[in-house]
Amino acid sequence: MNYQEFLTTIRTQLSLRIETGVTLDIRSFTKNNGTHYDGLVLLHPKKNVSPAIYLMPYYHRYLEGVCLEEICEDILHTYQAHAPEENFDTSCFTDFSRASEHIVMRLVSFEKNQELLKEVPFFRYQDLAVIFYCLLHASAENQANILIHNHHLNLWKTDKEMLYRLAKKNTPQLLPPQLTPMSSLLKEMQLVVETPLPEAAPPLYVLTNTYRTNGATVLLYDDILKELSDLFEKDLIILPSSIHEVLILATDENDRQNLDHYTAMVKEVNASQLQDEEILSDHAYYYCRHSHLLTMPQPVCTS
Repeated sequence: MNYQEFLTTIRTQLSLRIETGVTLDIRSFTKNNGTHYDGLVLLHPKKNVSPAIYLMPYYHRYLEGVCLEEICEDILHTYQAHAPEENFDTSCFTDFSRASEHIVMRLVSFEKNQELLKEVPFFRYQDLAVIFYCLLHASAENQANILIHNHHLNLWKTDKEMLYRLAKKNTPQLLPPQLTPMSSLLKEMQLVVETPLPEAAPPLYVLTNTYRTNGATVLLYDDILKELSDLFEKDLIILPSSIHEVLILATDENDRQNLDHYTAMVKEVNASQLQDEEILSDHAYYYCRHSHLLTMPQPVCTS
């Protein structure tokens, strides 16, 4: 059974299991970096919101030999576990005086999100783009948010400069920064590195937010890089390991010449370890403690 046949079968099987009045739909969702996912949406007649359940992971389970009956039961269980208990209060988004307290920013790739950036307010940041969301809920398990589009600015009678000011204030408060030594994180996750770093290697730190979701945005927090470079009394090499976190390496200024080496490491990880939607950038960055400037490798000009 190919993927499209799987979608049709799942729709048919689930329609026989859901309660009367509930409608079932399979929609295509565009995610970060232009990736697309098919999501199952079950709409209850008395609810105005529903979780989207992405179906590609279930197709992979089917290919691994899991039967359709078990897959359908799992999908229904997931829906029941995440279905909202009450209707979503739309005024918390449509009323700008309320929404303004929940506007946050997020870093994404500029190059990989060209289609999206035609529809949303954004600012450039190095080779990245800053976009905006209304954060409805955040926990260690999940986040609920609404992407802010250009037409929302007309609804709210505001502009992207106001969004940026609000997001610069709200994001660190709602999604506080977190700095963790890589060694501690690996121990916490009970991971064993097959090829450990030499003892003389400088320590790596993971910079993210307390929920470890879309945590690379912490780079935008006021004075965060200055505070880290002052803490280590060194310049910083920043490795964008994904949209969820960056790696921080305290270094001497003469290590700036090795930035291309670190960029090659980032590209290798992106190509071999990350899903497309998780990639932030193919470049390492360098933060100078004295100039307070963040830079990235300059493109090589060829004749």
